[in-house]
Amino acid sequence: MSMGGYLDTEALLTDLHKWVSAETLRKKNIEKYDLKVYGVDDKVDNYGSDIVFVDITAENFDGEKRSYSLVVKYGQMMNELRDKLPIRDAFEREIDVYTKLVLAFHTLQQEKRLPIFNSIPKCFLSKFTPTEEVIILENLRQLGYTVYKKQTGMDVLHMKLVLKAYAHWHALSFALKDQKKEEFQEITETWIKNPMKAFVGGVSGKLINASQKQVFEILRNEDKEDLLEKYTRKIGKKNFVEILMNLLSNEDAQSVVLHGDCWSSNFLFQYDDGDTEQQICKKVALVDFQMSSVNSPVFDLSYFIYSVADKDGLTHFEELLNYYYDHFSNYLIELGSDPGVIFSYSDLLRHWRQYSIYGAVLSPMILMLVLNDKTLDFLLDNDNFYDISKDTVKKNEYKERIIAIAQHFLNHFG
Repeated sequence: MSMGGYLDTEALLTDLHKWVSAETLRKKNIEKYDLKVYGVDDKVDNYGSDIVFVDITAENFDGEKRSYSLVVKYGQMMNELRDKLPIRDAFEREIDVYTKLVLAFHTLQQEKRLPIFNSIPKCFLSKFTPTEEVIILENLRQLGYTVYKKQTGMDVLHMKLVLKAYAHWHALSFALKDQKKEEFQEITETWIKNPMKAFVGGVSGKLINASQKQVFEILRNEDKEDLLEKYTRKIGKKNFVEILMNLLSNEDAQSVVLHGDCWSSNFLFQYDDGDTEQQICKKVALVDFQMSSVNSPVFDLSYFIYSVADKDGLTHFEELLNYYYDHFSNYLIELGSDPGVIFSYSDLLRHWRQYSIYGAVLSPMILMLVLNDKTLDFLLDNDNFYDISKDTVKKNEYKERIIAIAQHFLNHFG
């Protein structure tokens, strides 16, 4: 299929007919259909997957016509990346989220007579066999959703939309664990392998440690010696990879199912028609659950906030955290659980002081990718990643955001 950027259309169509017609359309009593395949959207970064967009015009036995706009997500076919990234584990995790966890959430919401959580795309089909990893989702772009401006710090309005979605997602997870503990355990008990841990501990570790070198160099060169000294003392003697691996190896008692991969490319926003400046945003959708795992909500929150907020955005931290918790606690009450017992605001602040180092040490690598025009496979194929990244990253933006993250981290961690 997609090998080194080349899309083998004939092979892809064969697979699409097999995946789509054999299962998805058959269930809807479809007699005949027509497939139209689009290439990969160049605004989307999919490091563990190949993605194509498919439009289907179908007709059932009664002559009724329907149209479907789908995203077909299948395991990255480039052998170089399959050897370096935890692709199969990641697909298995995402399929579990869509086919088990989300259904459990929906059942809980229906029992409470609450609207279904709709800040994720609908999943029509998934396959996980020894030779295939496939997920077929609705194409939200046909509904007007798009990614945020990638290399721009996210404004407060957009951040609040994401935090509200996280608040509801985390509340659903806490409520399911509180009220249906056996079902929660049955869904997550097989999640022994953590795809994020494999990502951090694998070849991507060199990107993470290169970003640590960048952080220290920036603080030193920008005459931030006092900040560097305090930052180094707070981080300790371990490198970034060791810190992340230790965090990912432990599970807090007050844990939820995480989104897990909280950088800007994994949020789609829906705007009013004609809003070319992306100012009047109506809805947000969370996409890509391949790094989902079970841990403190602050793993999601710190990863998200430190990866998308610029210096100005971080000045709204207390406002953002309060906004998240207000929506979290109110929704948890609607779901029938007590936030004061399960996860109080004091617990949230304590978790931030304990776990926000996760986002603080992961975000410099994420920002390297966001503010870099080179692709991940190009960077992974070069042993001198540090030198390449220094030459290609947007330096002024990177410096400003790294300094802001370091200062904020020191003020709110520990």
